[in-house]
This record gives sequence, structure tokens and C-alpha cells, in this order.
Amino acid sequence: MLDSQYFSAAHATPYYQDEFFNIWKFPTTKGKKKQEKPIILNYSIMTRAYGTICNRDNFVEYFNHEGFDVYLMDWGKDSLFTLSGWGVDKICDELRDKAVLPLLKEYKTDSLNIFGICIGGMLAAHMINKNMQDDPKFAKKFNKIAFYGSPILGARDLGIAKTFLTFYKQMKPFRKSMHETGISLFTLDAYLLQGISKSLLEWSWNQFAEEGSKTLSEMVGLTLKDRWVPFAAFMDLLEEAFEKTQVEDGNGFHFKGNVKNIHFYNMVGDSDVLVMPSASIVEYGSTVPQQFASFEQDIFVGGHFIFAQPGFQKEKKRLAEWFSA
Repeated sequence: MLDSQYFSAAHATPYYQDEFFNIWKFPTTKGKKKQEKPIILNYSIMTRAYGTICNRDNFVEYFNHEGFDVYLMDWGKDSLFTLSGWGVDKICDELRDKAVLPLLKEYKTDSLNIFGICIGGMLAAHMINKNMQDDPKFAKKFNKIAFYGSPILGARDLGIAKTFLTFYKQMKPFRKSMHETGISLFTLDAYLLQGISKSLLEWSWNQFAEEGSKTLSEMVGLTLKDRWVPFAAFMDLLEEAFEKTQVEDGNGFHFKGNVKNIHFYNMVGDSDVLVMPSASIVEYGSTVPQQFASFEQDIFVGGHFIFAQPGFQKEKKRLAEWFSA
């Protein structure tokens, strides 16, 4: 695994580690007045988390510069045998028990901040919705929440939704028998090639590169060596994102319950082909902003993996200042 090399170079230290996942701490920049509420950076379970910090001027650096300690959720390991039985509910319970509750106690604060990228935002929303069923005041544990390319607020047109929904329906009969295992990103790449063009897949992986480009074979090779996704969690996500919305109102799942205390910031790439803008953008006239204490939206020029590239400085600075305001 390359985790230790990447995160050591990024001046991160392990906050929590077990056989399933890591939490990496990025302490605030020296000399800056420390913020009272840290930021949890909740990343997708489908890609390695070092994509968030492997370039200059990344989000973490901007948050640190504003005085925030940042805690990065790095889901999963490289071994298939550590994925036994993991589903979305389990992941969200771990997010709550290993990050949210301990950090509230450690920082002696009544609320934290969350930045969710892609499926990381979906998981954060699911965690809050799930826990509010038992504790209606659970949302009060969060002060500010920002999402980047998260497929939960829009009309659910997800670009490659047809491909993933077809995969879900084909694999559904094996859901129970494969609950204890995982699926490699190499396999997902191969399947995606059946539903979308090779040029689109290559383009999306090139967006993930620090600078320049890498060939499709190199990126697929990296996923083969580097990443297993829990099968149960992957099926849960597909069901929540695609299957359920086929029989419901088609509007996706939003925050449920009283989240009126939360300040919300939504970032959407206007040319995102993996999570189409219509899946995450809040349209004019939507009732979604009324759910929150305040609501802001930044529709920027770019695709899904812009956050993993150098540059994009204006948007990163704006978000960091919003968290600190």
C-alpha cells in the first residue's frame, strides 16, 4: 500500500487505524489561530483517499490555512479479506463512532464540520438521516456541511446511471451470497467499458492524475493492485442512488428530518460526466435551501476530479473561508 508514503509526505498522522479503514489527521498550519470545530473530510469508498491530497493547493491545505484541523476518512484496505459484511449502514456507524463522537468530545464542542466529496457526501447525509430516526436532535452535532459532486440533491440524472443500474440488476441475485466479499475497481472499470466509451473512462481517470495524464492501462492497473470495494456497500449505494428512485418520486434522497441548524454549501461541476450536474445541483425554486440555516451553491467550470488537480484555487479558497466565517 502507498498510504503511509502519501500521507507522510502530506504531513498527516494516523488518528485511527484498524483492519478496515484509516482516519488521517492534518493539523492546522502553525501560527494560525486554531478553529474550535474541526473538519471531517468524508471521501468516496470507491477510490483511494490520497487523491484528495496528492497535489499542491489541495482542499486540506486551504482548510489548514484557515486554522482547521482536518480528519480524512480513508475507507477500506487493499485486502479482500478485510471487507467482510461491510455495508453502507456499517460505514456510517463507523463514521459516527470513530470520528464524529470522539472529535466532539476531544474538541469540547457541540458541533463539527463535514466536507463530503462524491459518495462521501451521500454517506454523510445517510448517517445523519439514519441517526435522526432514533435521535431527532442528531443533526445538531453538525455546524457546517459542504458537498462536492454529491449525488443527492438534484433530479437524479447521473450520466452513467443506466450502466450502474444494469449492473445492480444483474448482480442482485448474488447479493446475499457475495455479502462477505468485495469487488475490485479493475472489475468496475471493465464493466463500465461495456456501457460507456473508452475515451470517457480514460478522460475521467486522467482527471484524477496530479498533472498531465496517465494512460488508461496504467490507471486500471493501479486500481487492480490498490482497491477493493465492499460488495455489500457498493450494492447499497446503487440501490439508494438508482434502484429506489425508480419507484419513488424520482427526486433522489435529500436530508430528512430537522436540519435547520446546519449551514450548507453545495459545489457542482458544470461538466461532470460521472455525477451529472442534474444529480447534485439545486435548481432555482427548489425547497431544499429552506431546510438549512443558510444555503450557498457554487457551480464551477470543471468536471468530477478537478479537486484532485493543482489549481482550482478560487473555489478552494472560497470554501475554506466559508467554513471559517
